[in-house]
Amino acid sequence: MDNKANGNTTEGTNANGIKTKLTFDDQVVKKIAGIAVSEIPGILGLSGNAITNLTDKFTNGNNPTKGISAEVGTKQVAIDLDVIGEYGKNIAQVFDTATKKVAEEVKNMTGLDVIEFNMNVDDIMTKEQYAEKFENKKKDENEEDKNNESNVRTLE
Repeated sequence: MDNKANGNTTEGTNANGIKTKLTFDDQVVKKIAGIAVSEIPGILGLSGNAITNLTDKFTNGNNPTKGISAEVGTKQVAIDLDVIGEYGKNIAQVFDTATKKVAEEVKNMTGLDVIEFNMNVDDIMTKEQYAEKFENKKKDENEEDKNNESNVRTLE
């Protein structure tokens, strides 16, 4: 699904007579959607990916687009998300907020219209359960990285 779009509404010739065409890879739209939903209360994370700490997401090698698929056309986009919802929140309202936020961000950044937005809630957790599940995983990965670093030999 990581195809390049054929272009969008900015294809043409500019004032200097230069032929122009702007395209967006599916991956770009997926990242925009992932960052947009990370800011929405009631969505704890994308399935298989902790998004509560956006900085860690980009620095530890995790795929920030895991749980998101996008089909990018010349003027329109379709997006599917798999999320972990927060227990006690009105998921229907969270969905409405996510739909609006993602559509606005995609339109503002790319000029493309979101014509289809689907959100599948894979799991419901409390913030504490979510933090425990993903913080323990992160701690295990950090300890494994430290162990690997201490086993590295330096050649002279």
